[in-house]
Amino acid sequence: MYDLKLEESRSRINKIDEEVVRLLDERAAVCREIGKIKAEQGIQVLDMNREREVLERVVASVYSAPPEGIRSVYKEIISMCRNVQKLTTVAFLGPAGSFSYEAALSAFGSSSKYFPCRRIKKIFVEVENGRSDLGVVPLENSLEGAVNETMDCFVDYPVSITGEIQLRISQNLIVDPKVQSLNEIERVYSHPQALAQCDGYVTKYLSEKEIVVTESTARAAEHVLRDMKGAAIGSSVAAELNGLKVYEAGIEDSPNNFTRFVVISKEPLPKGGAKSSVIFALEHVPGALAAVLDIFAKHGINITMVISRPMPMRSWEYFFYIDFEGSVLDAKVESAVKDMRGKTKFLRVLGSYSRLQ
Repeated sequence: MYDLKLEESRSRINKIDEEVVRLLDERAAVCREIGKIKAEQGIQVLDMNREREVLERVVASVYSAPPEGIRSVYKEIISMCRNVQKLTTVAFLGPAGSFSYEAALSAFGSSSKYFPCRRIKKIFVEVENGRSDLGVVPLENSLEGAVNETMDCFVDYPVSITGEIQLRISQNLIVDPKVQSLNEIERVYSHPQALAQCDGYVTKYLSEKEIVVTESTARAAEHVLRDMKGAAIGSSVAAELNGLKVYEAGIEDSPNNFTRFVVISKEPLPKGGAKSSVIFALEHVPGALAAVLDIFAKHGINITMVISRPMPMRSWEYFFYIDFEGSVLDAKVESAVKDMRGKTKFLRVLGSYSRLQ
């Protein structure tokens, strides 16, 4: 009786699977037609606002299935259907297994094509030259602050911000599978941000080891493949992809360890979004920055981030990066940006966007 009921239930599952595949095939066919229409009308294939709306609507309609499971499945369905219209290419700070790779994959799914870059600057170059449709770059970490190389690149490259990804960062000590004790380790490889995030652990357990700085945490894991006496600090994904062992997990100083990534594109995508970003430079006179900040207060706009960076070739002068709530489509934001142009000697709106997860 038990086997009969089990087989009946499995038979129902098989029929449901067949119907799911048939509907997915039908959805892909419709998306292919949408891609043709977009091409004829000169409309960009990628519409992250639309993708977010679809995801939220589907998850809200769930009755008994786990919502996060449906969200994960539908992200891949959206990725597949987007790439049926046109293959999406994404540059990231590689290699595969880096936190940048995890962030990109969480936003654009496995159907997209990914290009690893050795430096953040290279991601900007790839996007500006049109070799990649999108780039995913780290902007700031909740423990260590802004990523300076990314900030500087926004001045040098005319790209737009089109989305935001927030990723919980869990750092791990990664070793060769044969390693049984920290006494066997002589070197520790990792990116400077990761080393800083794990300063407490490194100071307590690895202070006598040689520290070797790498361009990414995933690259650090690759070094361990060639150095049995080496250890890396990085993601569990990097360990798995390289056949290495997580000696100790969660070694970051604080559980409140998040990195905020932004998606960049050569052409601005639809401007709607919950947040906007600008960069600007000021005359080197008293009260110049206060005058700009007062514009946000006057229009009732909340600033969420302010960063200053030195201006190349201009000693002791700075450009400023500001994130604030609202879209450039909002009347008060449009008015505030107009007022800012009269108070700055250089101003560029980087984009309006929302979180993609």
